[in-house]
Amino acid sequence: MTQPVPPPSDDAAPLQFDRAEFTEAPAATKCTVCQCAIRSVYYEVNQRLLCPACREEVEASLKGGSKSKRFLTASMFGIGAAIAGALVYWVVSLTGYNIGLIAIAVGWMVGTAVFKGTESRGGRGYQVLAVALTYLSVAASLSPELFKVMKEREDFTAFHASSHSLGSGQVEPPDEVTQTLAAVVGTAVLTPALPVLVGIEHPMSGLIYGFALFEAWRRNRKAELNIAGPFKLLEAPAEGEAAPAEQERSVG
Repeated sequence: MTQPVPPPSDDAAPLQFDRAEFTEAPAATKCTVCQCAIRSVYYEVNQRLLCPACREEVEASLKGGSKSKRFLTASMFGIGAAIAGALVYWVVSLTGYNIGLIAIAVGWMVGTAVFKGTESRGGRGYQVLAVALTYLSVAASLSPELFKVMKEREDFTAFHASSHSLGSGQVEPPDEVTQTLAAVVGTAVLTPALPVLVGIEHPMSGLIYGFALFEAWRRNRKAELNIAGPFKLLEAPAEGEAAPAEQERSVG
């Protein structure tokens, strides 16, 4: 026959249900770059925890190197993105739809490409470069339509006749090659002004072009490092000492 279990004494600790006590050690603090555990010293770089080694690498990545090489690389990347953006814009226009919002995507593409070419450093000069390439990309995407209009102009025939007339005989209309060449020259001259002209005629399109330029500018802001530290991790309590307050968390 089993003996009955005696009731708990009055001085026994009461059961607690309002708090959860964790006896496991807290997770080790890790560097956000290399994901290695930080043993003692760490830095805060743009509100991220970094170990000393990674802090030095990040800081070194924004210093030194060839400025001319970075500018050349950023220009090549930006020009490639500008050409690709203009082609995308033009291909979409062939469908009969003029989706001006694509210009914002072009600004993003060019801005991102230039920023990558700067080794993620950015700066005022690269902002100007990205804006200029975005503007030219948008202008180039509008040039095929301008060429079509210039080639089909009826007043070109009249201009040709008046400029070649000698007062006698009938002047023949210009041939295809002459008219095409004139359209090419007129398109080349007017293309740089196309985004402005279109923006004046269609304010909504002008606003979209402005957003595209702003996106290219925004993505190339100069990278800045806010470094704080060094800081030391709090040492773990010795055996027998009270656990820190963070190990006890309220539930509910």
